[in-house]
Amino acid sequence: MPLLEPILDDGLTVALWRVTESEQVLAGFTQSNIELPANHERRLERLATMALLKSQGLPIVYSYNKWGRPFFADSDVNFSVSHTNGLVAVAYSSDIFVGIDVERISRNFERVLKKFLTAREACHAGNYSQEHLALIWSAKEAIYKLPWEKNPVFSCDIEVLVEVEQLHRGWIFSRVRDVEGWVELIVKYRFFDNFCLTWVTNKK
Repeated sequence: MPLLEPILDDGLTVALWRVTESEQVLAGFTQSNIELPANHERRLERLATMALLKSQGLPIVYSYNKWGRPFFADSDVNFSVSHTNGLVAVAYSSDIFVGIDVERISRNFERVLKKFLTAREACHAGNYSQEHLALIWSAKEAIYKLPWEKNPVFSCDIEVLVEVEQLHRGWIFSRVRDVEGWVELIVKYRFFDNFCLTWVTNKK
């Protein structure tokens, strides 16, 4: 079972699953008859997510609300899910809202700089390494997955304050513009095996 060491962080759990199994093996582990996506890659991601949820003692059946956020129909546990290139990540908590994202550091973030950097962030883009760009993108994805009154726009409503010389500190300040003004958050992160993992919480 390719379940990686979970991260326990002040009221939430981050669990990771490295996808090495076939669909058949994952389907056998989850023992579920729910309808799966037609696309092979999406189907494998869904089965791996279900396997990860089951390994954590959580329901494996979930739906998405109108904002695209996952939820359990019969559980008060808040959870968020992310997957990329053979890795699935889930963050969950009974007490706080959570958002999570995982990205390949080698992804071509340069191609979409204008879509996700604010004007302030863009001023420092010349100093950013590939790790910085992966962290900024991933942090914004995790923040976006929290419940907001309006869906924030990466390039103007979410600002991530990255200090170039403190890349491996493990946390960064950020702020989000919601309908009632700016909300300050702390995003946690880890780099490992060419992945950038970020997670963030907000009170219920």
